[in-house]
Amino acid sequence: MDKNICSCLIAVIVCYATYTYATHATKCEGASGLKYLWGDALSDSHDCIGPNNLPYPSSAINRSFRSTNLWSGSSRTGRSQKTIDPFITRKALLSAYELNSGVGEPSTISRTARAAGTTQTSCFSTPSRLCKTRYNTTAPLYGVSLTSGQPVTIVQKFPDLLQQVVFEVCESSECDVVRGECTQTYVPYLFLVIPLGPVTLTGQDYVLVESGCVCRPKYASHTNQEANAMTSIPRL
Repeated sequence: MDKNICSCLIAVIVCYATYTYATHATKCEGASGLKYLWGDALSDSHDCIGPNNLPYPSSAINRSFRSTNLWSGSSRTGRSQKTIDPFITRKALLSAYELNSGVGEPSTISRTARAAGTTQTSCFSTPSRLCKTRYNTTAPLYGVSLTSGQPVTIVQKFPDLLQQVVFEVCESSECDVVRGECTQTYVPYLFLVIPLGPVTLTGQDYVLVESGCVCRPKYASHTNQEANAMTSIPRL
């Protein structure tokens, strides 16, 4: 068979295979609504399509995980330690977050009052949270590097190596008590990543994660909280 015909046939087969995969593959949609993170290893398929229109590199991560002790320690250590169930970790993260931030205090008091058959009449002087928020955990698959501004692939290997974080996002644009606007806050998290942009020497990079919602009074001076978050990152 003529070489040109063979080349054309191969090209057609490759295009068809690519089209078929793209048609049936799903986008990484976990943790939707976050500004710098997308995808969730606990809810998305292991080969979901990322922001670069390519599947998440699960196979490459699995090969690297087996061939090196950089992430998991020595093989002897790996055999002697039991992996914690990711969903137990998720529950612990949420419990710790609620305890430290006081998210569940009003509802806890209300439930206690109902259980005792009494009416909740206590008056809180000022709500601990003036802005309505939504919080949860995510094991993000992709993020935007805070140091380079480029997209990076966050290493996630279910269930052995999951980098879970707690996020909290604004669900209201105006404050309930004080007249003002609700402003999203961010915290930089250090993730183990596979850079899609500039290669980092450590294999780690910072990505901003939604961390809460503050009420900014109407006549308060405007500040860029995202820019201020960069000051807490050490010089590389």
